[in-house]
Amino acid sequence: MRRLLDAVGWPERATLVLLMAWVAWSGVSAIPADRMPSLSSPYVVAPVALTVGVAAGGPLARHGASPRLHGWLLAASAVLVAGVLLTAEPGKEPLGYANANAALAVQVVALCGLALLASPPRLRLLPAAALALAVVAIYLNQSRTALVVVLPLVLSVTLMIWRPAVHRWWAVAVGAATLVTGASVILTLAGRAQWPPWAERAFDPVRRQLWDDAKSLWLAHPLTGGGPGSFREATALSVDADTSSAHSSILQIGSETGWVGVTFLGLATLAGLLWAARGRAPYAVIAAAGWTALLLHSLIDHLLEFAPVVLAAGLLLGWAATTARSEQLDVPEGEPPVLR
Repeated sequence: MRRLLDAVGWPERATLVLLMAWVAWSGVSAIPADRMPSLSSPYVVAPVALTVGVAAGGPLARHGASPRLHGWLLAASAVLVAGVLLTAEPGKEPLGYANANAALAVQVVALCGLALLASPPRLRLLPAAALALAVVAIYLNQSRTALVVVLPLVLSVTLMIWRPAVHRWWAVAVGAATLVTGASVILTLAGRAQWPPWAERAFDPVRRQLWDDAKSLWLAHPLTGGGPGSFREATALSVDADTSSAHSSILQIGSETGWVGVTFLGLATLAGLLWAARGRAPYAVIAAAGWTALLLHSLIDHLLEFAPVVLAAGLLLGWAATTARSEQLDVPEGEPPVLR
């Protein structure tokens, strides 16, 4: 264990401590509510999946220009498309939920963006095809929010290939500002008797009821929440498995683990943006855009409990951060290095 800790720096240690503390808090918050902590809880599975993804993203980055990796990305996109076309509603494969499939496809788009950056022009055909196919998968899953969040991501990928960024921290600032604004809007809407017309058009009545129920549970236990899994018992809509969650990461976490849990969510979100910013500027921009897309989408849907989605986001962050080791290069990773 000592050798393992010596092999990583303080950012890795700090992030790992943060995620472990979040998992520990989910267990602690279950005690006052007389709930038995579960290893299969999303509060355990999601941090573990993110950690594994970040760790695996480093080795993945070393093969960014590999046709074999490009083939795997194309295969992942093809599976997402096939899952929509070959299965019936409501449990669209491969994840059993259309919006989760779309969220996974958004992360595949971001990974394809990193592969395009890492490859010389002659090796960009496969990742470009994989990216396009992933966008098709989002469209076929009919996830309006995923379509909205993937557009800035595709634009970021295009810009970073056409004119790579020199600075990276603006991407962190934009991502953080976007997520704070989105979270503020959701918290403001939840529990309100009257919604503005634009919100009435954007969100269905079922989601509104779920948010109201989550806000009520949160207000009843503001600091610690009702305990992991308590939202299911706090809403009459839980008779349907599809509406047994709050369909909002911040409201789900707030209602079940209180402000302490929401603080951990905020810190983990910021840590993800900072982790992306460790990489070379073009990679950092794409990774920050992909991470922001997932967290923004999760504010109005239940996505973070799907381990493959979080795992893919971890791969994205780990891959981008690893490119910091080639900061001195001024050509794509697939080309021979040229030192400045």
